[in-house]
Amino acid sequence: MPKKTLSCSISFAAMHRATIKFSKLGGSGAFLDLVLENTSIREEYNIELVYEAYRKQVNKDICLIGGNALDIPFKDCSFEWVVIKNLLHHLVGKTRRESKAYARRAVEELIRVTKDGGYIIILEQYNRHRLFSSAIFYLTLFFSVFSIGFKSFGWGKNVIVSFLTPEEIRNLLMSSGNVKTVLNRENRLNMSRKWKYTLLMSDIGRLVVIGKVVRESKAHDEA
Repeated sequence: MPKKTLSCSISFAAMHRATIKFSKLGGSGAFLDLVLENTSIREEYNIELVYEAYRKQVNKDICLIGGNALDIPFKDCSFEWVVIKNLLHHLVGKTRRESKAYARRAVEELIRVTKDGGYIIILEQYNRHRLFSSAIFYLTLFFSVFSIGFKSFGWGKNVIVSFLTPEEIRNLLMSSGNVKTVLNRENRLNMSRKWKYTLLMSDIGRLVVIGKVVRESKAHDEA
């Protein structure tokens, strides 16, 4: 998998008796800096795979470590809060099926590192049309292979995206049977005319879904 596909946003928060630990995968650490500024959290980790991001960290108090979304470098049940933002559509493989498998694997990792009773928050851009999402994936894959970019559409030479529908995103989180939906909100985005005319991005938006992790053994005990 290209390294660029794993430069994404994952956040983890572990709440303990005396300390709160917060970590994020990908980016400059700006989100973590905002957390530092507005909360009492003082122990934060930014997990990054792409080397260029190591030189762009906004706060020296944030601990930067290496890692990726498909093999999160933490033990099982490590965190009470896990947040990902615009991650899933950047996990791309050679095919659409492989890309969806990467997204599934990433969510499985989120569930693995979340404690019983903990929460997983997914903020993700979606495309409601599967056919158009597949078309966009193969178009951006083709453009990337031949280093073609379209600035007017915001497509860089090395940008490959694999959008999911809201239903697919929710199913990734809920299919394990260990996660219960707490919040599910969609917000459709108004696209420019050039995108609407292509139809490829005519029905996209942002999804916020929050799930509470309840392991099967615990759910049986409660029943």
